Amino acid sequence: MTVSFFRSALTFCATLALAAPALAQGHGLTPERGTEGLVAVPFAVQNIGVVPLTCGVKLAHWYSFDIGTVAFGATLSSGFWSDPETGAVLLLNPVEDQMPVERIWCGVAGRSWDTRFEMPLKRAVGAQEVPMEYSCTTSPEDALPEAVEKTVCTAF
Repeated sequence: MTVSFFRSALTFCATLALAAPALAQGHGLTPERGTEGLVAVPFAVQNIGVVPLTCGVKLAHWYSFDIGTVAFGATLSSGFWSDPETGAVLLLNPVEDQMPVERIWCGVAGRSWDTRFEMPLKRAVGAQEVPMEYSCTTSPEDALPEAVEKTVCTAF
């Protein structure tokens, strides 16, 4: 290996080391903000089973979190946004950054991913997302939470 190769590698590493704190502090790409041009997409899950359900969302870059947990007979309500121009489904954070949604699901509380029902997302360019309103239960219906195999949801 030549001296110029090592000099180039050292320059690259030094540049990366200097840029990392700025990127970590949010000085990288700035996401779109606000709701201009977006259409609200209602989200509601009515739990018609006996086991509590938790709904989650996966955002771009593999970040996921719980939207909320819904007990028997209750309804979890939330909202998303649709960009009809691009087909993107978005979630807004408290400062209204537009965060792209990759997946939305509901499943047994504590095991939501393993027992999930994924809400289908249209994500079609030129069309807005339709409201996501579901009645959900588990299968088998009368099973204890640890024995539930899957969550079953139907649109209403």
